[in-house]
Amino acid sequence: MRKPLLAVSALLLSLSLQAGNLAFSSLIGDNMVLQQNTQARIWGTASPRASVSVSASWLKSAVSTRADAEGHWEVMLSTPSATFEPQTVRASSGGETVRASNVLIGEVWIASGQSNMEMTLGGGMGTPVEGSLGEIALSAQYKGVRHVTVKKARATEPQYDAEGEWQVCNPATSPQFSAVGYFFATRLSKALDVPVGIINASWGGSVIEAWMGEELLKDCPDVDLANASNPQVNDMYKPMIMYNAMFRPAAKYTCNGILWFQGESNISIAYDVYADRLTAMAEEWRRDIGRGDIPFLIVELQPYDYYDGQYGLQDEHGPLVREQQFMASKRIPNAGLVGTNDLAYEHERTQVHASQKRQIGERLCYQALALGYGYEALPAFNPCFKSARLEDGKVVVAFDNARMGFTGLSDEIIGFELAGAGGHFQPAHAEVRMSFREGTTVVLSTPAVPEPVEVRYCFKDFEVGNLKGANGLPIIPFRADIDK
Repeated sequence: MRKPLLAVSALLLSLSLQAGNLAFSSLIGDNMVLQQNTQARIWGTASPRASVSVSASWLKSAVSTRADAEGHWEVMLSTPSATFEPQTVRASSGGETVRASNVLIGEVWIASGQSNMEMTLGGGMGTPVEGSLGEIALSAQYKGVRHVTVKKARATEPQYDAEGEWQVCNPATSPQFSAVGYFFATRLSKALDVPVGIINASWGGSVIEAWMGEELLKDCPDVDLANASNPQVNDMYKPMIMYNAMFRPAAKYTCNGILWFQGESNISIAYDVYADRLTAMAEEWRRDIGRGDIPFLIVELQPYDYYDGQYGLQDEHGPLVREQQFMASKRIPNAGLVGTNDLAYEHERTQVHASQKRQIGERLCYQALALGYGYEALPAFNPCFKSARLEDGKVVVAFDNARMGFTGLSDEIIGFELAGAGGHFQPAHAEVRMSFREGTTVVLSTPAVPEPVEVRYCFKDFEVGNLKGANGLPIIPFRADIDK
């Protein structure tokens, strides 16, 4: 009689070991926002080879699948149009059920980068966010805004999951939201009248190489992949570890756009190939997400006085990275660059975390509306250099996105410089000229440079220009040769 009893005991032990195996991914849970009008991925774990059934309050029937040998499973759920009405998602397997409640349907964006994206609405020691108190106090009015911070993690191989918990927007939670992500989400939610979810996967001080996969990095001569597991290397500078541990899991979550605010840590690291790497990374990320050329919005580095001796940063490399960001925005399909040349105060010259984050979130929202939601006529883009030519001894500079003119003309226009063959730049007097043929141009001259061959605008680590387009957006800093 002992053998049957032993067999029953073994069976009961086996069943007990398998109990409680069903779970959603950490990123799937209460308070989340699912992307509207698409196939939204729901994934998690269960007993190996177990059948899993997933249902949703808006669907008439469940979707079934089977976990793989490691217990991983995923399904795609058809989502309806956006709604502020709370929904529920359930998964069942072998008598177990897990549920995600208070789910909204709307727009989902991934926000990533380094500390200026990570910077919370509540700010930090010595790094305040301008206007944060009023925003935090009134944040509960944004009933459809939700936010999840992906916990910092590192891995040398792509991971299946990452840790994070969705939060509703209110004064108790919003201080921990990404400030840029918060301002973007709240404005986009109001503009479209839909819920908006932000997945914040960022890491202060991280280089772009940390957010790129092994396949992209293996042929880069300056990148040592062995550093990914080298304990002597600071995590911020390790290649691919954040891509593997944070972005790859977040990329499973069905989203409709990407916000990227990074570059400070590449001021002295591969700054001259930053555009190549950002372009390749955008392609890789979109491929991982699997929804085509969703908007990829880049935030230009804010003015900051980079200098030798602090973190190895180099004088006057800031404008070089900004130039690379602009180049990348032109190479990446359906991409935009949010100009920030006006968003620093003089007292923030040595503060890499400038306080004006509301304007960045708003400008990201405008470009998202233009690139992702059909509002192509919205004047959401910064004036940027088009051409420069000599005319009667003066330099005439033309711009894209500036046909309606400029604002801020009551003061002397600052930031323009000219140089001759010796390359010594001198401040130039600037006048705005209007014509029906070519729109608005800026005419430059200085007796200090009688034969100019180069022109530049705010092409310094820290120089805040005062010329803005009619849409209120600042000119993107530039340097260029002058056409003869």
